[in-house]
This record gives sequence, C-alpha cells and structure tokens, in this order.
Amino acid sequence: MDASYDGSVSASAGVSVGDANNNASIEVSAKTGTTASIQAGLDGNNVTAAVSYSDTTEAHVTADATVGTHGVGAAATVDAYVKSGTEVDASITAGQNGVAASAGASVGNAAGVDGSATLNGRVTSATVGAGVSVGEHFAAGGGGEATFKKGKATVGVSGDLAALVGLEVDASVSVDTKQIQKDAASVQKVSEQAIAVAPKVATQTSNVIVDAAKKTGDAISSGAKKAGNAMKKAFRF
Repeated sequence: MDASYDGSVSASAGVSVGDANNNASIEVSAKTGTTASIQAGLDGNNVTAAVSYSDTTEAHVTADATVGTHGVGAAATVDAYVKSGTEVDASITAGQNGVAASAGASVGNAAGVDGSATLNGRVTSATVGAGVSVGEHFAAGGGGEATFKKGKATVGVSGDLAALVGLEVDASVSVDTKQIQKDAASVQKVSEQAIAVAPKVATQTSNVIVDAAKKTGDAISSGAKKAGNAMKKAFRF
C-alpha cells in the first residue's frame, strides 16, 4: 500500500566532472511546501512500513566526490543547509534479511553541515558520518540495522539529539560474504593443486637424494680403495 501527498515546489541545478573511476559533483537545491507519504507492503519475504511528513522551507549545497578502481575506492559527501519547519519520519523492515528500523523528528529553524565518508574494499565497506547544526530548533532520532541480503551482511547504528546545537553520528559496516567465498574457493583450488603435485615432487626429491647418496657412497668407496692400493704399494704389502 502506497499513498502520498506533494504540495511542494522545488528547484535544483548542478554540475559534475570525471570519468569511470573518479568524479566530483556539486548541486544547489531549494524546496518549500508540504509533503507526506505512507508505505507498507512486502519486499520478498520482508515486511516493510514507512511514514513521513514534512512542512519545510530549505536550501542545500551538496558536494560529492568518488575515486576507485578494481573494487577498491572511497567516496565523500558534504551537505550544507538551512531549514525551517517540521519533519517527522519512521520506518521498519523485518523478515528473512534481518531487521532495520529508524525514526526521527525535528521542529524549528536550523543551519548545519552534514558529512559522510565511505571506504570500499573487495570484501568490506565502512561508512561513517557526522553532522552539526545550530538554530532555534529541536531534533531527535535514531536507528539501527542488522541485515543479510544477497550475500552482504550489514550492521549499522545512527542517532542524533539536537536542541539549539545538534550533533549527529552514524556508522555502518558491510561484509561481502560472496567475495570471501570466492577467495576461499581460490585458496582451496591452489591448495588442492599443491596437494596433488606434492607426492610427485616428494618422489622426485627422494630419487634425487637416493641417487646423490649412492654416488657419494660410490665415490667414497672408490677413494678408499685407491687409498688402500697406494698404501700397499708404499709399504709393499
């Protein structure tokens, strides 16, 4: 079930530069008016529900930058804003993929800056964020998640509490278990190849050692025999 109302007016403009591995962008946006929505339903075997209400006038300047190659990289976002009005939101998802829930509310006038950074690896990714705001406002909220979806396990927490001066901290870590399985399979394959070759290498090494020992023994025996003959001649045995 989805229902929404949008009585807002918004406008934005931005520019971006970069290529497949590196890019940067900046956008200016403004919005005023009232919006509301409610959603509920199924996402696979997960139950989802969300509700939101916003009656604000706000303006944002947002900058993004990413860099990466071969599955490793980083991304950063900064959002500077001014806002006046009221906002309320809440959401929850629960089911076979785990649980994720959040809720928040803010009332009043505020100006602030939010920032976040993400580091991505072949197996893991971590995101941290922080924000600060000042003004005649009150805001509170928080959320958490522990989910497993399409081979990725994610654990995250977020929270903010603001009254005149606000602080916000978020953190999230994801682990790609599929990549771990791929790497483990590669290690196993190499190990199996090494195990298969080991007996042959051991046999070859043993043969070399035996051959070298035989030659050494023959050389010692021959040397001893020659030394004995020389002694016989010297002492005329």
